[in-house]
Amino acid sequence: MRSNDGLERGDGLPVRPVPGVVALPEPGLPFAQALEQVAAGPMLLSLVQQLSRDEGLLRAWALAGEPALPSTSAGGEGLTSARAESVVLGDARLAIVQACARLESAVAALKATAVAAAYGQIATATAETVPGAARGGGAEASARAEMALALRMTERGTAAMVEGAVLLTSRHPGTRWLLAEGHVSPAHARVIVDEASVLADEDIPALEAVVLRRAPERTVSELRRDVRRAVAKLDPRGAAERHADAVQQRAVRITPLPDGMAEIRALLTADEAQVVCGALDRIARDLPTADGGFAARAGSRADALVAVCSVLLDPSADGDFLPALARTAAPVAVQVQISAATLLGLAEDPAHLVGHGPIPADLGRLLASDGTWQLAITDPDGRLLDLHKLRYQPTAAQRAHVIGLWLHCGHPTCSVPASRCDVDHTVPYNHDEPDDPGGGHTTCRNLCPRCRLHHNLKTWWGWTTTPLPDGTIAHRTPLGRVYEARPEPQPCAA
Repeated sequence: MRSNDGLERGDGLPVRPVPGVVALPEPGLPFAQALEQVAAGPMLLSLVQQLSRDEGLLRAWALAGEPALPSTSAGGEGLTSARAESVVLGDARLAIVQACARLESAVAALKATAVAAAYGQIATATAETVPGAARGGGAEASARAEMALALRMTERGTAAMVEGAVLLTSRHPGTRWLLAEGHVSPAHARVIVDEASVLADEDIPALEAVVLRRAPERTVSELRRDVRRAVAKLDPRGAAERHADAVQQRAVRITPLPDGMAEIRALLTADEAQVVCGALDRIARDLPTADGGFAARAGSRADALVAVCSVLLDPSADGDFLPALARTAAPVAVQVQISAATLLGLAEDPAHLVGHGPIPADLGRLLASDGTWQLAITDPDGRLLDLHKLRYQPTAAQRAHVIGLWLHCGHPTCSVPASRCDVDHTVPYNHDEPDDPGGGHTTCRNLCPRCRLHHNLKTWWGWTTTPLPDGTIAHRTPLGRVYEARPEPQPCAA
């Protein structure tokens, strides 16, 4: 995801605002961009405080950044804004929220440095002044207890805070810089530190080189996928060993909850979990209605799970749907993407399990060996042949192509798997003139997976989408901001 409001250097990294400099909004510099150019620090904090308290100042600054147009009112003179005043003010208030988020990030980086320094100093002082504290980790335990009392935190929470701060400041200079400048949130930084904790120190620079360039434009869940894939690629042997250890922890547990409820947690391998959920979805479609005694609502995995277990334990239960399901249902599809080199054993790059994320190469080869291969016929430019231009509903081949290309919902930051999305027209289909030369055709280039929420945003709620020549889709919001989304590189790519 890329916003047209963001500032970038020539190498693609964010621009560092100049401390102590404030550029006032003007027609060539909208309010949001002017505020973004103020460095995260005392001056930005003061500006946010003043703008939040003074409605008149906020309105004046926000409108000053708008391009002016001649008034079109009858007999009217003067200039009007290109956007409605309510839209301009909404955009300005959103910019203030963004500024607050940058301040939070800067404070989080400062706090991490202070926590790591305080922990080290307190542990050193304890080891020097308390006899025997230097042995068996006593000084470190005492330092954590000291900080826990001062911050009114639990011992466990303090230990996690200290560990994260020490790792961030000692192993992740690039991540800490982005955090201090407000380009990533504390949650982004935690994801990088936590997911990279299994790597050796010498692998961290390579990890940051891979993931940090895009980190400012990624959501936390997207960044987690990026980091996990990079970790698996940097340490394939370790990933395989960790997977083998994790398999031994497979279990199903029940936890009592309030209100007469309970939670069942099943820890399975990624492919097993896909099979279970796919089977429950299919069973749920064939369940009787609530009047028949089973399904409280259509498509419920919970109802399907209870129905199957009830039939197994109670022969008198209504299980007529199970024999029919067994006779007619096709096997649940588990989709895995793997590079040819990894499939042939020439590389150990992580494979990608659709709906889950990166998996070790060995598991990917195992799943691929039991798969059904499909031949895709393309033109000389590598595009899937598209022979049904004028139809509204995409063909099965088109849907498979679009899902395989995008992997997730095509709305910026959305992580809903493409297999659970609507296949939507980026340029709306012209039902009155299907052969409209202006576009809107049912072609793979004009199709994009969108979850129901983001499909509705485009269809009903004022969002517009425009395809760009390089395959990127530009999303324009009702506030006039433009965000871009493009298909991710195939996760099994080298």
